[in-house]
Amino acid sequence: MAELKKKPDGPVYGNLAYDLDFLVTERALEEAGQMPQRQQPEIERRQRRQEAQRPRPQQQPAAQPKVHASPLVLGSVAVLAVLVVVLLMGCVQLSQISLHVSQMRTELDKLTTEQVELLTQYEQTFELATVKEAAEAAGMSKPSAGQIEYVDLGGSDTAVVYTAGSDGVLDHTIASVKNGLLALVEYFK
Repeated sequence: MAELKKKPDGPVYGNLAYDLDFLVTERALEEAGQMPQRQQPEIERRQRRQEAQRPRPQQQPAAQPKVHASPLVLGSVAVLAVLVVVLLMGCVQLSQISLHVSQMRTELDKLTTEQVELLTQYEQTFELATVKEAAEAAGMSKPSAGQIEYVDLGGSDTAVVYTAGSDGVLDHTIASVKNGLLALVEYFK
């Protein structure tokens, strides 16, 4: 059959088809040395009887050599075990951190709500209507014109401010106009 599978190297003159009759003739040659089929079962029975009557030596299983693991395999397994332990510890830490973060977010939400409530209470304490009601409840009232007295201090109210650098005439003029306007606004308050 190996000859049939070879491809010719040189030029071929004729038909390249397989010779199918070759297989039939080869099978016929193999079967030619065998006995006919009807006699074969009887011979097989005789052989089986003879084999059954013959004492068989007891066969022991062959001893298998001990298998030794190489140091490279043992080292690889040890490194793999360490990496698995490190991975598990990382997962545990990650879950703890996630739990801590969720607790902190819950606490932050509560504190934000409390801040809004306290800010509302704080703003209500400085609301003019609330202050007026609290003052009237405590027995306070607006002073009458006879209760107001003005105090006049005899000395002059002046202060000297020294600035770094030299100021020009224009800066002094602007500063005195500004001070005059501030004094005028203060007077009419």
